[in-house]
Amino acid sequence: MKLTPKKHLFKASALCLTLGTALSLQANEPATDARLRALEHELSVLRQELSAQKAIKSQRPTDFVAGEDYIPAPMDPVDRDDVFVTPKQSAVTELKVRGRMHYQFGYASADDYGDFSTQEWRRLRLGVSGKILDDWSFEIVGNVQTSDSSTLLEDAYLRYNGLDWTTLTFEHLRPRFGAELNTSSSKIKTVERSNLSNSFDPGKITGVNFAGDYGIFDYQLGAYNGESGDQRSSERTLNGNEGVPEYLLNASIGLDFSEQVGLDELAFRLDYIDNADDDGIDQKFGPESAWAASVSLASGPFSFMAEYVHAELFGGGEVDGFYLMPSVMLSDKLEAVLRYESMEADGGASVRHQSRYARRVVASDPGVGSAGVRGEDYWALYGGVNYYINKSLKLMFGVEYAELDDIGGRGDSIDTITGFGAVRLEF
Repeated sequence: MKLTPKKHLFKASALCLTLGTALSLQANEPATDARLRALEHELSVLRQELSAQKAIKSQRPTDFVAGEDYIPAPMDPVDRDDVFVTPKQSAVTELKVRGRMHYQFGYASADDYGDFSTQEWRRLRLGVSGKILDDWSFEIVGNVQTSDSSTLLEDAYLRYNGLDWTTLTFEHLRPRFGAELNTSSSKIKTVERSNLSNSFDPGKITGVNFAGDYGIFDYQLGAYNGESGDQRSSERTLNGNEGVPEYLLNASIGLDFSEQVGLDELAFRLDYIDNADDDGIDQKFGPESAWAASVSLASGPFSFMAEYVHAELFGGGEVDGFYLMPSVMLSDKLEAVLRYESMEADGGASVRHQSRYARRVVASDPGVGSAGVRGEDYWALYGGVNYYINKSLKLMFGVEYAELDDIGGRGDSIDTITGFGAVRLEF
């Protein structure tokens, strides 16, 4: 019979009482000697079982909340998406450890400028996500790959899911702009995103948004403060409070016809950002306004993404660009991908090579700064393969040829060839 500690104590007390009573009767009832010995033996057994229960309890690890015990869940295989840790506190109903480790190397070469090569931890991030009660969810992720070895906030949100028609999110995330920008860095099919997407990346900024979906239609509306990192403190120092960057307004609508047409994916999206930087402060997102139209298609082993972006700058110039990116799974684990992109600047606007790693070839040349090498036209072709060890870990290899024309309005050009390699783990 298996007894709990409380039952052990109750029965031990009863036995002690019985033993005391029996001892008082010992002088008058010699026949009780055998019963006494039996009761003493049973009491000894109960004491041993109680000591064993206490020893097992003392060996259990404790959770991160002092004094509260938990039994750790068994490790799940990598192809499952189950909850790894369930805290004992009733308020937090789910808790997951999140992170990514991205290591990569690059080699770039350009005519008349020599070459450039490097290897680096592209991303090192660690955080948690979970649920609070029934209607709230949260995530906080730190970036441990920084120049001064400190940890910075990468992603954070607190979301209310209790409304039928929308979700309300307080966040430090990237606004919904561009299909490629809103694809996780662990899920993109090329080692680096297109130059077009990187040129108009609003970055991870703080704001609030509403989002919802109705059948094939979904939307997102948000307002953000437009600042990146410690920009507010630096702008206050230089310009006073009137020079602080103001805010970004973001709107996004999408249509998903996947079920209607019987494809794995067929989705269209239109994104818009308005920059209320009336004082002309240089924010992370430079244009006065921009919109992006994209389409995503997938059927069996084949997938395709295309996007067009138009941006209007504060100085009156405009930039237009697009990319086309088909890919195909050659086997269960091997994928081939191509990407062609083009950008054109008008009215005094300009474009540059990719910051990783083509632009560094020019910057490494003595007497030449990367900020001064700008042109009016840009195009690039990327080809690569990805090998998926499992859904969390993959190897990536690619080569990109890029041409920047009409530099400084003189008709000059800089052609670069960049080779990429990467190992990407997400957990």
